[in-house]
Amino acid sequence: MAAGLFLGMLLLLSLSLWHALRVQRESILKSQVIEATKCGVLITDATLSHHPIRQVNRAFLSMTGYAEHEILGQLYTILSGPDTDRASMETLGLALQDGWACRVCARHYRKDGTSFWNEVMLSPVKNRLGQLSAVIWVMRDVSHVRELEVEFRNLPPPTLLCDHVSEGLLVVIGTEVVYVNKTGSDILGVASGDQVIGHDFLDMVHPDLREGVRQQFAQRPLVPDSNRYIQTRVLRFDGPAVAVAMSMRSILWGEQESVLICFSDAPHGKPTEASESYDYQPFPPGDTIADMNSWTWDGDRGTGLWSAEQYRILGYEPGSVPPTYDTFKKSLHPEDRDRVLALFEETFTSDRPYDIECRIIQPSGVVRFVRCRGVLMHGLPDQPIRMSGTIEDISDYKLMATLAEERVLQLKVALEASSSGMVLVSREGTISLANGKIEQMLGYGYGELVGRPVDSLFQSSDRARYVCEARDALSASADDRSRIDVELQSLRRDGSGFPAEIGLYPIVLSSGISLLVTIVDITTRRHAERTRRDDHVRLDLAVQVGQIGIFEYDHKTDTGWWSPVLRAIHGLGMEESVSLERYVQLVHPSDRDMMSVITRSLKNPQEDRTFEVTYRILRTDGAIRTINLCYVTWFDRKDSLAQPRQTVGMLVDITDRTSSVSLTPPLSNVGSPQAIPRSIFHEFNNSLTAVLGFSELALSLIPIDNKAHRHLQQVITAGRNARELAQTIRRASDQTTPYRGSVPPQQPGSDPSPSQPEVPDVVGPYR
Repeated sequence: MAAGLFLGMLLLLSLSLWHALRVQRESILKSQVIEATKCGVLITDATLSHHPIRQVNRAFLSMTGYAEHEILGQLYTILSGPDTDRASMETLGLALQDGWACRVCARHYRKDGTSFWNEVMLSPVKNRLGQLSAVIWVMRDVSHVRELEVEFRNLPPPTLLCDHVSEGLLVVIGTEVVYVNKTGSDILGVASGDQVIGHDFLDMVHPDLREGVRQQFAQRPLVPDSNRYIQTRVLRFDGPAVAVAMSMRSILWGEQESVLICFSDAPHGKPTEASESYDYQPFPPGDTIADMNSWTWDGDRGTGLWSAEQYRILGYEPGSVPPTYDTFKKSLHPEDRDRVLALFEETFTSDRPYDIECRIIQPSGVVRFVRCRGVLMHGLPDQPIRMSGTIEDISDYKLMATLAEERVLQLKVALEASSSGMVLVSREGTISLANGKIEQMLGYGYGELVGRPVDSLFQSSDRARYVCEARDALSASADDRSRIDVELQSLRRDGSGFPAEIGLYPIVLSSGISLLVTIVDITTRRHAERTRRDDHVRLDLAVQVGQIGIFEYDHKTDTGWWSPVLRAIHGLGMEESVSLERYVQLVHPSDRDMMSVITRSLKNPQEDRTFEVTYRILRTDGAIRTINLCYVTWFDRKDSLAQPRQTVGMLVDITDRTSSVSLTPPLSNVGSPQAIPRSIFHEFNNSLTAVLGFSELALSLIPIDNKAHRHLQQVITAGRNARELAQTIRRASDQTTPYRGSVPPQQPGSDPSPSQPEVPDVVGPYR
């Protein structure tokens, strides 16, 4: 029993020891692999929240200049500096937090403070339980790649390429010409490419050769890198035919399958009588591009051999110059010469083939883009014996690529110039481009929105609606594509939300259909609409409570508008038409002379201010009412002769107020008025209380600078005067002594008695 237990324990101990040795051997092997790699490698501990560095290799120390003891235990941010892209650091932080693999390129700093572009790749490591235990960082200095990218971006613009290529360029969709460069216009005998665009290309081909070219169009390959070379004749627009050498290539132009035609004058030069029988001949099918533009150099003999295409690419007639290395060096562009020659010299000391793009200058001064490739073969004593390669004219490719880059640049410039926030969203919903306006609006830094899902810009309650609207916009057919506007709640980076107007517009790019999303903050607009709506409610309340009539008159169209209260004051129905003549007809005959004064003020541009006047009207039912009118006229002063544009007025029926003042004698003359029942005073007091209460309530809701505020104050003042007058009459009535000099009340429809005060007939500015 004891022996069996001992054997079991011995077996377990052996297994544990074997496992420990295996883990140690694997660890040693991994360390050796990490040390052997030429890329910088560091390992961070994922079991701790701050991910400290626990292992580095020599390549990393050599790349950054740090010692091992200076790195271990530090955070990965030790390489960050003032120009490190925050978006890249946030991407790394999110990947560490969620255990993702990612790849970013960031500007990092060495120990001595010098910066370099660091390509960082994260690879998470999990244990047997699936838990994240470590993260492997693989780093590579890509500063030289960035320099090449900057150099590529500094290439000449597309217009320069188009003007300097020695071949004519035509882009044909179907058989219709949609693009032609300057050289092509010269060969076709036109002063401008606009004379060629829109024409059928087959109509430019000589009738005897047209069918052969048509067959080539029907059989053209769809692979972009495939070429088809032919010789034919084209008809110049000024009459004669010219022999040309032509190549066709399938491309995409505006997302449509197109054909790029490169053509140049045939070696025979200008067409002659003998060339009238020049027939269509394709190049021999056995000749490949490599055979046509190749070159070789024999190290033993010191001689070189160039193909005819090599001569033509460099701008020489075949055999006109010696095919030497010096001839090639002279054709290199001065700005590219040192770079190309350094690569060639490096090829002589290594076994690596070279592949480089550069510019050459032909003897005529034309700049071409070429791709040079070659390999050097060594003999037994490591002596170079032969070198061969190809040179390919890639000016057409560069032209199309630069045109595409220019379109992207134009899109970026348009986005940055827009006053609205804009993002370009891929079909998968990821932001690929964002302008500065939306970054400022949402509180993000430069470039931080790129790569984020676009639905993160909206509150969670509106994300499903955005996804639905975006899906409808992307699924629309080409004929039905249009802008879709929807209002959603946008979300800032700090978590605050705001109402926004979202515009969705699908656009077609070379990479496929994308969605241009515009975001406009409408918080101010919403507040203005709410304020304007509240002002309208206050104004309507004031007009209803104060019984204020409003009219507008357009002098240019001779049309007017009366409010319902104004119609009621004049005794007119809503169906009856109104005009200036109708307004004058309702004025009391005794006060119509006053209208001439009003008319003069309406036509005097110096009186562009508010006026007040009191007059009487004669209603359609025969009743006479006293009106207090305030009005203003606006003028058009675009020229020296100002013309009235619009008149707006507000009026109040003050008949009851003037009647009370005219019927009440001065307090000094009040003797013993007739007894008046208290119920009448009670009802009158209740009515005044209602008028004053509602008027004061409306007054608090109307802005002080509003005209209605001033008119409503007059109504309140009149109401208070009426209340004081009623109290005076009630106190005098309590004496129950009749007042012999009292004036009987005016009967409806009767003319006011001479004892009433005359209505003033002057119009003056309102103070």
